[in-house]
Amino acid sequence: MALRVAVVGGGPAGSCAAETLVKAGIETYLIERKLDNAKPCGGAIPLCMVEEFDLPPEIIDRRVRKMKMISPSNVEVDIGHTLKEGEYIGMCRREVLDGFCAIAPVTSVRT
Repeated sequence: MALRVAVVGGGPAGSCAAETLVKAGIETYLIERKLDNAKPCGGAIPLCMVEEFDLPPEIIDRRVRKMKMISPSNVEVDIGHTLKEGEYIGMCRREVLDGFCAIAPVTSVRT
């Protein structure tokens, strides 16, 4: 029996899962509802993931070393204080990362 899998969500996790399934020879459909979504992918990509996914340096738009996140309820979280010299959190535009992670076949479903 042949397997067919639908992965819902074309962010880093969904794209990675779909790629792994395709490489295993499983018919895979990646479903993303908003293909024109220009936003940071997940907000940021830790340096370890830049290396793990072998992302080329030219797709990283910003190398963030310090940032403060403030929730709607005013809870503040400082990010970056644990980074070592030369480490950063990479910011990448969604459409650029999607192009790099592109796999086939891809099915677009708009909701």
